[in-house]
Amino acid sequence: MRYFKFLLPLALATVACQPAKSPETTAVPSQFTVLLDDNPQWAQDQLRLLPIVATANFINQQQDVAQYKVLGEALENERFRVSEKKPYGRFDDASAVNSLTVQNKTEAPVFLMAGDIVRGGNQDRVIAEDRIIAARSIDDVPVFCVEHGRWTYQGDQALNEADQKIFAFRGYYNVASSQLRRSVESGSQQAVWDQVADITTHHDATSGTSAYAALETNRDFVSRRKRYEHFFSNKLAANSQIVGFVAVSGNQILGADLFGHPALLRRQLPALVSGYATDALTIGNDEALSNRQLSAFVRELLQETAARNGFYADGELVHYAKLKD
Repeated sequence: MRYFKFLLPLALATVACQPAKSPETTAVPSQFTVLLDDNPQWAQDQLRLLPIVATANFINQQQDVAQYKVLGEALENERFRVSEKKPYGRFDDASAVNSLTVQNKTEAPVFLMAGDIVRGGNQDRVIAEDRIIAARSIDDVPVFCVEHGRWTYQGDQALNEADQKIFAFRGYYNVASSQLRRSVESGSQQAVWDQVADITTHHDATSGTSAYAALETNRDFVSRRKRYEHFFSNKLAANSQIVGFVAVSGNQILGADLFGHPALLRRQLPALVSGYATDALTIGNDEALSNRQLSAFVRELLQETAARNGFYADGELVHYAKLKD
């Protein structure tokens, strides 16, 4: 199997006044390898995933990350709630469009990924930045609206009466497409709305409330997306060191997602594939991607992870995302 590997400079000196390192110690091997083989196991129609593999040493040092739950599974537990912003004695503004309140009364920390979409509440939202919600804690998280035309409570999936009283969200709608995630990264609500409109219009899935989740009304789209989801669903069993992917469609690099432990990737994989499948069905093509373009992207990815870019918790890497412009 062909590998793509670089030697990368150390990101930072640990102490400001240390003497200069000798040439022999100024570079270290990356902890990650991107597998670039044209492997049919990782290609379906117009979507190709290039696995990112971590060293055993890296994985062994990241055991705390293996314990994190993800938002989709956490929402199935009545002791975990996402709701419209609530004060609980902490602040005055009890209602805010671009913030949700998360209550985690469970014993496990929960990872919220930028791009996770929740349905319900007064309008569907997309999580704006990576967060860890610690066990037995309450926090507010930044979000953007992905449903323009509704501000009334929709609690069809509420687990109990308490959910309804606090306008809780119980619907989870996968990870947004990389196009929509880039709009979220821009920090502009208008850009998010515009991207939602572009994607839903492309798939003839418009709705009275201009919701991203209106994609579910297009049976052909849903059927084709499920084809991708099914194809990639059981691919991690053969390699226990895969921690992420570079996603490609034709001559386009959609982006890359790297997680701090294979267990966290396994939990988030179905939702992640759904997002990339939406990209493939929206902007995918059959053109050839140049080796030069892919090499440059992978080189930057490895340099950025070596520089400790990404989302960290308690000193451990949780998630790194690199979305192609």
